Amino acid sequence: VPSSNATHGDYQQHQEFHGEKQPNTCKDWIWAVLFYCHLIVVAFATIYSVPKMTADIAADMSGGGYGRRLDEIVTSGSQIFFSWRKLEEQQEEDDVVSLEMSTILVILAVAGCAGLAISTGALTFMMAFPKPLIKASLFFNLVCIGIMGISALAAGAIFLFVMTAIMFMFNVAYTYAVWPRIPFAAANLVTAVSVIRNNMGLVFFAYNNMIVTFLWSIWWAIAFASSTYVLSGCNAEGVCENDVNGFITFLFFLSFYWTAQVIKNVVQCTVAGTTATWWLFPHEANSCCSQGVRDSYWRSITTSFGSICLGSLIVAIIQATRELVNSIRNQDDSNGLLLCIADCILSCLESMAEYFNKWAYVYVGIYGYSFMEASVNVMNLFKSRGWTAIIADVLVDTVLLMVSAGVGLLTGILAVLVATAMGQGATTLFAAFLLGMLVGFVLCSTLFSLVSSAVNAVIVLFAEAPREFQQNYPELSQEMLTAYRSAYPDEFVY
Repeated sequence: VPSSNATHGDYQQHQEFHGEKQPNTCKDWIWAVLFYCHLIVVAFATIYSVPKMTADIAADMSGGGYGRRLDEIVTSGSQIFFSWRKLEEQQEEDDVVSLEMSTILVILAVAGCAGLAISTGALTFMMAFPKPLIKASLFFNLVCIGIMGISALAAGAIFLFVMTAIMFMFNVAYTYAVWPRIPFAAANLVTAVSVIRNNMGLVFFAYNNMIVTFLWSIWWAIAFASSTYVLSGCNAEGVCENDVNGFITFLFFLSFYWTAQVIKNVVQCTVAGTTATWWLFPHEANSCCSQGVRDSYWRSITTSFGSICLGSLIVAIIQATRELVNSIRNQDDSNGLLLCIADCILSCLESMAEYFNKWAYVYVGIYGYSFMEASVNVMNLFKSRGWTAIIADVLVDTVLLMVSAGVGLLTGILAVLVATAMGQGATTLFAAFLLGMLVGFVLCSTLFSLVSSAVNAVIVLFAEAPREFQQNYPELSQEMLTAYRSAYPDEFVY
């Protein structure tokens, strides 16, 4: 963990709060233990339930069950519904518009390689043209909202048109307000991209966690389906003796979101630690698999893992509750308004929790604080510096979304060319485009999530250690200082 005992000269008089290196001990360890225990419970549920469900279905198939298959499991609160379709009927529908398996594999391979190459090249492009990209992203938002409004008007959805018109006006006002801050956001973006380019080993952990999330989703889906099948007393005919308890459904939702959040936040803390090492000790974070990358990842999955689990659990509880509310809302029209209000409140709480978590994880990754200590300390830092308005800007995230969409569009077009070259019909080209676009967008978004995390760490480190930044990277430091002075003259204290 980088040390924070360096002298900051005149800067110290403006700073009441400063992070300090924490002892190398496990923080919030009880939450890590609880997380692992929950995975053991999920594993037990899978081992216990899957054989029972598969045995029932196999027996029904061997007994002349007319080739039926379980098409979907829909859970809503305490209810579970099964719908069955004949394989012959489904096959007829699937044959209308379908891609050959060989074509799908080629598209995945080509789109994957192209997505990785274009995304990596986009990092260089963002460093060369940060300001034009940020400006373009602001107009990109306006164009998207405008298209939504025109589509709503054409469809006769007047209420939706009015709402989009209001959104458009708010975005115009936002664009006008943040325009002077573009240079500072651009400087942050360039610095963050420099961190990633000098420590490309972070990309491995990002894509590795994406694969782990995918595998976890499959495992969870199997555990959920088989457990609800057994607990409901269902048979292979889809007839259930009772309903699944709503609390059990909630626990399954909680399990899914908690694990997904933990996987994502491990990367956030790893990026924060690597960025701090690059900032303060350049020689330890200037290669693909640098010591800064390795040490930061190790801390994230050991001493800081409990803190990551605690922060992730807070968000997961809100997400699971919201999922349950939406499920009930889909089945209960009588209380639609109340459930809609509840969903809106939960959505706001989720956004607030994720907002504070991302800053807390910066302190967790840099200094090794417990989650609660990190949350309090990083907010105190920003308040003492008068930076509450600065951290509210999300200009960089908008740029990353726009570039990811652009990469997805390019890989989608490439997928269409591949499908055409392999002799696919015109009816399948749209499916090929969607597949290629999805692959490119996901790969690019995964890579750019590293940049977003690095930007958060850069802002914190710029507030805490500007002198070290000036010593190690004078050109980047001067660019950020000049942009900061221009964008935030009232807050400028250097």
